[in-house]
Amino acid sequence: MTNGSETSPPPTTATPRTPSRPTYGRAIAQIAEALGRPFMPWQRHVADVLGEVDDDGRFCYRLGIVSVPRQSGKTLAMGALMLHRAALIPRGRVYFTQQTRQDASDWLINELSPLTASFPGDALHLRRAAGSEHIEWLPTAALVRPFPPTPAGLHGKTSDLVALDECWSHDLVKGQQLDTAVTPTQATKPNAQVVKFSTAGDATSLWWLGTCEQGRAAVLAGRTEGVAFFDWSCPDDLDPCEPASWPLYHPAYGRTIGASAMHAALDLLGPSEFARSYGNQWVATRARVIPLDAWRRAQDAELELPEPGAIALAFDVAVDRSDAAIVAAWRRPDGTAALELADTRPGIGWLVDRLRELVDRWRPRAIGYDAAGPALDVADVCTRAGLTVEGLKAREYVAACAGLLDGIVTDPPVIRLRPHPALDAAAGSAAMRALVDSWCWSRRSSSASIASLTAATCALWAFDHAPADLGTFRVW
Repeated sequence: MTNGSETSPPPTTATPRTPSRPTYGRAIAQIAEALGRPFMPWQRHVADVLGEVDDDGRFCYRLGIVSVPRQSGKTLAMGALMLHRAALIPRGRVYFTQQTRQDASDWLINELSPLTASFPGDALHLRRAAGSEHIEWLPTAALVRPFPPTPAGLHGKTSDLVALDECWSHDLVKGQQLDTAVTPTQATKPNAQVVKFSTAGDATSLWWLGTCEQGRAAVLAGRTEGVAFFDWSCPDDLDPCEPASWPLYHPAYGRTIGASAMHAALDLLGPSEFARSYGNQWVATRARVIPLDAWRRAQDAELELPEPGAIALAFDVAVDRSDAAIVAAWRRPDGTAALELADTRPGIGWLVDRLRELVDRWRPRAIGYDAAGPALDVADVCTRAGLTVEGLKAREYVAACAGLLDGIVTDPPVIRLRPHPALDAAAGSAAMRALVDSWCWSRRSSSASIASLTAATCALWAFDHAPADLGTFRVW
């Protein structure tokens, strides 16, 4: 096997190179060559596109999304990109993370640092001290550092490049928290980038799925700035476990990985996990409770909100209190129900104040919640804050769950929903909990937070069971 072959399977989807633009691609490739690992074609293409700059010398793509199979050379591609940025920017700050900070620190010391052994001693310095591990590019005093994938992981920092690795391992809430942590660090950096790397995910990888869909949409729209997307994966018409398919889709096959290693991985992982990690194909660990086609039929981006006083609100929080949601429900003139996610954010500390704001604005007929769910303490705070909230009893919640599902799967649906990524994620993650002769949504068995779905369930019930409007009182 050789490294740097001139042939490679074409990407499934990728942002094309814009020939008229200057690029740092060659300089990034030279870093790889200095590491003793010349780029393969896929790595060079990613470097060329992400290295493109405009007339002002600023990177054309603020966000790069790179989806490749395992053992493709992601370590080299990411490492060369980060080291190049450290060499380019005086006192630059390059941050990266993986599943945990410890994983990122181990990768820095055990994977990236050994690659730099051929560099002269006055070029790089590795610091190993626990909690402050980093590589310093000495001529520019720039640092490459790991950080924890938490909301406060980059608090108070500024960054010129942030690389997020193994993105499939983060669920929707943690992924959104990661985006929230990264964005402020580049507010004063007009030439900063974020690059996300990963293989395909499973039913829990909703954040990474949404990220890839964002990138694929950018490619299909012909965008040549802002977002760049790259995907090498096994096409649907090939069997990822068939050896004859391997050279047709794996961008490193025959270069840094061969048939014996692929066979060993297939035997160890089994067909499903091999298809995900080596075929870079998305796999589902369970069937959807809410069919995707029915969910899409029920969506309506043109929903019109009614007048104040003609809606109900409901709230719920995730079982681990990682996020919360507020949903509005009403009925349209034709009698169909309508639902819209009013707000969702990490944590629960924001919930009561936001609910009060919505109450002042929309004067809801009722405010509902699941009285047997994890929002019970929030309901108590609401009551003490002067808000009137009504908890759905167990039988009511069971009926509300069945009513929501029935209204969505009916063709045509009798429930319409304004599209929202958090609602999509909850619908794709939801699981059922069996009761004696019925069922309800199971927060603990779902693969991610379903707070927005359970809030929607309670909102519609609250609207339909709110006290009747008495109208204007008159004496005749």
